[in-house]
Amino acid sequence: MLSASFLLIIPIMKIILSIFTFILLFASYSHAAEENEAAASTAQPSLAEIPRTEPNIEQNQIQELLKFKTPETEILQLDTGKEGEQLIAFYQTEGSGIKQGGIIMFPDQNTHMDWPDNLNYLREGLSNYGWYTLSIYLPRPKKDKIPKRTLPVLSAINPAQADTQTAQDDESEQPAETEDTNDSAPAEPTEETQAETPTDEAESPNEEPEETYAEKSDRLGSTAIAHMVQTESLSRFIVMGIGTGAVWAAQYVKQHEEEQDLRLVMINARNPQKSDAPDLLALLPEISSTIIDLHHSPRGMDANNYSPESPARRLRLARQKRMNNFHQSRMPATSDNWKRNNSWLLKHTRGMINTYIIKAEQAQRSIKLNDKATQDREKAPG
Repeated sequence: MLSASFLLIIPIMKIILSIFTFILLFASYSHAAEENEAAASTAQPSLAEIPRTEPNIEQNQIQELLKFKTPETEILQLDTGKEGEQLIAFYQTEGSGIKQGGIIMFPDQNTHMDWPDNLNYLREGLSNYGWYTLSIYLPRPKKDKIPKRTLPVLSAINPAQADTQTAQDDESEQPAETEDTNDSAPAEPTEETQAETPTDEAESPNEEPEETYAEKSDRLGSTAIAHMVQTESLSRFIVMGIGTGAVWAAQYVKQHEEEQDLRLVMINARNPQKSDAPDLLALLPEISSTIIDLHHSPRGMDANNYSPESPARRLRLARQKRMNNFHQSRMPATSDNWKRNNSWLLKHTRGMINTYIIKAEQAQRSIKLNDKATQDREKAPG
């Protein structure tokens, strides 16, 4: 009988022991979890407190470009004269033994200074024919500010909100209309009160106006040419712009062609999507130096296309303004093989430069020498 009771007590004790062990494990686990939560709350900020950071695409792109290394290409990082700003460029000396001059390249805003589709092949290929090439890194233009929404826009989005806003405006104007007419009218503002009253449009005297993108690109171009003049003693320069870079190249030539020996070469020129960017059609008639306009436009589309960015519009403007310095040429049609396109691009660009810059200037120089010799022979003896 006693042994039977012991047999009943043993399983009951096992059950009680397992329950007690489970309670101890659960208590220790919950205590550890509370301690971890307390430590996390004191050591780390919440997700709402962590500031949002966006990747710096421009800085990452510059770091990747600076890793580029070839024996012929030199990576420049030159001070532009502005604090904290540097000119980053790929510079390649000429490889033919005959100095033709320097070429400053402004890339398109959607590319960079060594874009494989055009700039890489041009800067390396033209350096084999006597040209010192320097391709500039243009910073990304800042996006235009989003305009403030006005009442018509709000009414289109939420008519109820617009009606509420109109009612609030009417209530705010009502007390001004029902003022006591016996009150004396407010005195007219004097010069002193006008000077003391701040205006919303007036700028703070200590706040400097924001620099335009045209001023920044002009400073980068001046730094590039100054480097080539100091290092290689060059005097003749071609300012080449590709895509939207053609606008900044034309702007630079227009501002500096009087003190510098400049020519302009544009490849597939188009206007930047910036409200403060200059208009290419307005810049070209003000340039007296040689202008070469190269484009890939299809023949069928270009015949009657007079949109602001079409080559036909630029050619029509040149004829209208009698711009004898303007030379436009359609480049060969492109194909899926980008290497073949680049070879045609280099040949066509070099041919236009040889025809309208090198040979044209040699012909003008020989004409001047012949005129001078004729004048010397026609002089009376003695």
